[in-house]
Amino acid sequence: MRTKLMYPMANVLIMSAFVTASYAHDNSGDVYWHIDPSVKSCSMIIDPSLTQVQWRTFVKQVGAITAYKSLASAEPLGRMNFRVGIDYASTPIDQRNPVWINTFAHPDADCPLGDAIVIPTIRASMGLTENLDIGACWTTAPNANYGMVGGEVKYAFLRESEKLPAAAVRGSVAVLTGVPDFDLSICSVDLIASKRVAVFTPYAGLRESLAIGTETTSKVNLDKERLLITQGYAGVSCSIWMLNLVAEYNISNVNTFAFIVGFKF
Repeated sequence: MRTKLMYPMANVLIMSAFVTASYAHDNSGDVYWHIDPSVKSCSMIIDPSLTQVQWRTFVKQVGAITAYKSLASAEPLGRMNFRVGIDYASTPIDQRNPVWINTFAHPDADCPLGDAIVIPTIRASMGLTENLDIGACWTTAPNANYGMVGGEVKYAFLRESEKLPAAAVRGSVAVLTGVPDFDLSICSVDLIASKRVAVFTPYAGLRESLAIGTETTSKVNLDKERLLITQGYAGVSCSIWMLNLVAEYNISNVNTFAFIVGFKF
């Protein structure tokens, strides 16, 4: 049975609506899970058996998963315009790989990691000038020990015309929060191009990220990992009045499909 690990969010107010998410569980008896009755839900906790090779792979995969996704075309919002929304990203993983088994603890045997990491995230952005946007994102797992915050800056250096696409460069930072056993941050630079077709705006981009992982526990003695991650992605944005819908697929060492439901005003 396919199972998923979700970053749950409880009672989050967005546009006067509460959005919640929950974990889906399955009992996979053929997998050895590290059990810790002190945790309420699946939490990021390093096991002493974690090796340097496994740690390096974990940093690389989590770096690709948590890198701040574009989920927008190259066109800027425009001065003092805003966009808010919820995005939902799903990344298949190998739940039987020790890379993931040795970096999570579970309250019982019925709380497996799952074969896909599913992350709902709150996002907001605004136009500072006609060509410059800033944005931020946040997600957390109230019953676990991890979350994420991020920020972005996008500069549109080429505005769309009849013959030319729009083009923008984007810088972003995402930081994993709440995990006592390690620190993980991802710094990224994107190049994005897009061209509007009626209410749709297809876009494509290339992202280069630096993922930095540092273990902070006495249970292991692992070197800090600094890894470059290249991601290509393509998506399409659809804007109808204030409603903004975007779907995007990212290709890297692990692949992520994401979409956002938001509002522009």
